[in-house]
Amino acid sequence: RHWTLSFFSFIFFSPQRRFCSNMGSALAPPPIDYRIERTMKKFNLPMKKIEVLWHLFCKHDREGSGYLAMDDFFDKVIKYKRSGLTDQMFKLIESTSDSSLSFGEFVETIATFCCFEKKELLRYFFYILDSRRTGMIEKTELKHFIHGMWHHEVSSNVADGLAYLDSIDDGDGAFNFGQIESMQLHYPLVLYPLYRLQVHIIVNSLGEGWWEAHKATLIDARTLFRDREVAELLRKEKAAAKEKELVNDDMLK
Repeated sequence: RHWTLSFFSFIFFSPQRRFCSNMGSALAPPPIDYRIERTMKKFNLPMKKIEVLWHLFCKHDREGSGYLAMDDFFDKVIKYKRSGLTDQMFKLIESTSDSSLSFGEFVETIATFCCFEKKELLRYFFYILDSRRTGMIEKTELKHFIHGMWHHEVSSNVADGLAYLDSIDDGDGAFNFGQIESMQLHYPLVLYPLYRLQVHIIVNSLGEGWWEAHKATLIDARTLFRDREVAELLRKEKAAAKEKELVNDDMLK
């Protein structure tokens, strides 16, 4: 009896059941670590969607190890070729490995990229190239990177965008974020691979329809929060002005 109890305790409560199984058994619930909790709170992700992502993760974690190879993430999950554009994305979530992803890292990476607005994606691009965190990107490095994104097959529109960079060069051979924004505004096709990366992650995770609707609710929530902050600030300023007025009245008495 004790042996039977120990056996079933091992089967049902072993830590290994947190990981994916390829033996035909029922899928264990998703492991909820600090990354999952942080991501759910930050992006208001419901548990049902965490479970969907868990099924997707386990589908490609063939060994049931609880880790997904980076190559499988790109080739099988988001279906996007690895490059300098993609390899930096895991630094945003402070990933501890450059060869595999835990489920928490998997979810946090997907949610972060899917919820980026256009300007945030542009800041990610700037972050990649501003490796020294000087607030500037070297022109030669920028052009080389853009050529690499296009696998050295640039169209006339992209070439025009690169020529535009030359026209706005201040003479220091480097560009700030505002100048990169200007290039993107005039020649949006130049950074098309950046936006295509986001589309691939969106479509191959929870789907375009769900992410777009969810992002809209997040934007509404942020707007409401910001409006409340502004209203609270105005209330405090008004109260401070009233208090100052009362103090002045007391001094005149």
